[in-house]
Amino acid sequence: MIKTHLNILFTVIIACLFTACNDNDEPSPTPKPDEPVERTVLVYMVADNNLGSYNQFNRADLKEMVKGAAEGGLNGGRLLVYHNRPGTNTGNAPQLIEVTEMGLDTLKTYPDDPSIYSIEADRMREVLSDMKEYAPASDYGLVFWGHATAWMTHGSSDIHGKASAPVKRSYGSDRNKWMPLTSMRKALDGEYFSFIYFDCCLMGTVEIAYEFRHNTPYIVASPTELEGEGMPYHLNLPAFFASGKPDVVAMATNTFEYYNLRSGNYSCQMTVIDTSALEALADATREIYLTQTDFPPRLWFVQELSKSHFRFFGNTPDTPGCNDCHPVYDMDAYMEVLTENRPDLLEAWRTALEATVAYKATTSRDFTGISINRYCGLGSYVVRLGNHGDYHGCAQTLWWNDVVSKAPVINN
Repeated sequence: MIKTHLNILFTVIIACLFTACNDNDEPSPTPKPDEPVERTVLVYMVADNNLGSYNQFNRADLKEMVKGAAEGGLNGGRLLVYHNRPGTNTGNAPQLIEVTEMGLDTLKTYPDDPSIYSIEADRMREVLSDMKEYAPASDYGLVFWGHATAWMTHGSSDIHGKASAPVKRSYGSDRNKWMPLTSMRKALDGEYFSFIYFDCCLMGTVEIAYEFRHNTPYIVASPTELEGEGMPYHLNLPAFFASGKPDVVAMATNTFEYYNLRSGNYSCQMTVIDTSALEALADATREIYLTQTDFPPRLWFVQELSKSHFRFFGNTPDTPGCNDCHPVYDMDAYMEVLTENRPDLLEAWRTALEATVAYKATTSRDFTGISINRYCGLGSYVVRLGNHGDYHGCAQTLWWNDVVSKAPVINN
C-alpha cells in the first residue's frame, strides 16, 4: 500500500514538473469579441403589456424571425432582440437574445428589478450599448416593437381645460408606463441607424420623422393604427440584411402586401420617409404657416387617419362641430386647406413632399374602419386653434417649435 502511494505521488510530481516546464503554461486567453459584420439589427420589443401577456404576439414574431433566419434571411448579419418579457414584476426579467438559423440564444439577462422600466431612456441606451458590444457591425438597424400613439406625451387635460384620463405616450407600454417622445429622442441622441422601422401604430407622421431626422436616413412606419400582429418578420429579414443598403421599400411593401392580400384591400397603410428631405419640407411648411392669421373652418373636415379615442371633450362656440380631434390626419389634405388662396405655396410644398415620401401604399380602410379617401403617405396633427398645441404636449415636439409655432394666429 505504501509503495502504491509513493508511485502515485511520484507520478503527480513528474506531471507538475512537466507542466511547469511547458511553454504553454499561460492561462487560456479571453475570447475576443466577434468580428464586425456588415449589419446588426436590433428589435426593441416592449411586450410586458397586452401584446405579450394576452395576445402573445411577441412569441409569434420571434418564431417568424427564427423562420426567416433559417431560410437564409440573415445574409451574414446578426439579429438581436431586446425582449421586455411579460411578467417583469414576477421575476421574468428582460433579456437580450440573438436570433440565429438554429433558434434563439440568450446573450444577457438584465437585473431582476421591477423598478426599472424598458421605456426609460437609460435602459434603452444601455441596450444600444450592449448591441454594439455583443454584435459589432459596420452599420445598425433599429425596430421599435410595441404600442405607440404618435407624438402624444404626458397630459391630464384637454385643450378646454377639462379633466381627462392621463395620457402618457408615445411609445410603450411597459406595465402601463409609456415613453414620451422627448425621452425617445434623448435615448437616441448621438445614435445613427441605416433605418428605423416602427412596428407599432401611428408613427408615420411628420412630427415623429422630424424628431429623428438626424438618427437615420429612412423611417418605415404607418400613420394609422395597425393590427397587433405587426410586420411579417420572416418576409422582411432579407430586406433588413440586404447587401449594401437595407431595402426599406421592400420592408414597407412586404408588410403592406401581407395585409392587403389577406384582408382584401382593408387594414393597412405604410410609408417610407426619406429624412434627408425633411428640412426642405419644414421650410415649405413654415412658409404656409406664416400666412395663417386665422385657421379656416374647413380644417375640421380634413381626412383623418386615427380614431376618436383621443378626445377633445365637448363643443364650444369657437370649436364648431368639434366632438373629437385626433392626433393624425393626412398632411396633404391639411396643407391643401391652408393654401386655398396660395396655390404657389401648395405647389412648392408638394414638391418637397414628393422628395420626402419614398414609398406609400394604402388600402381602402384602416384597421379600425376609417375610410381612407386620400393618402399622401405622411400623417400630421391638424392645428385648428392657437391653443391646440396644449393638447397632450404637441408643443413639446421639435416640429411645433421649428415650424408650426411660426403661424401668426398662434402668437396672437
